[in-house]
Amino acid sequence: MEKINETKPVINGLEWDTKNVTFEEKTLLDWNKSKGIKEGDWRLPTNEELAALAALGSTWDEENQGRWFGPDSELLSDSKKSVFLPADGFRNPDCSMGGRGYSGYYWSASPYDRLNAYYLNFNSNRVYPVDADDRTHGFSVRLVKDLQK
Repeated sequence: MEKINETKPVINGLEWDTKNVTFEEKTLLDWNKSKGIKEGDWRLPTNEELAALAALGSTWDEENQGRWFGPDSELLSDSKKSVFLPADGFRNPDCSMGGRGYSGYYWSASPYDRLNAYYLNFNSNRVYPVDADDRTHGFSVRLVKDLQK
């Protein structure tokens, strides 16, 4: 597996962390747990911020099993203005797992309704920037930080 660029990219006025959150030794978190995660100035992106990231374009990285998002995503690991999101799959409420290596699911901070929340979903062929699902599913969490003004 190729080394992913560790430099935190700045995209659409946000600094994007280069690693997914691990909480209580888990990387796939339900929305209620993910919503409460903050690390200093780092926070969960909103649905609009995830959609804006997806709108910049993306490229599937077969070697690293995930997708680069941002204006120079086609450069893959040489990218300086894109962020890599691994396809870590999902965890169902019954604890069964799926999609690892070919689908990525990333929670936003935005609720959809009382039972569902928005998330970004992708696979090797497509990106679904605005989707909503049951908050009890375990999805990946990536934090962002607002740039100082």
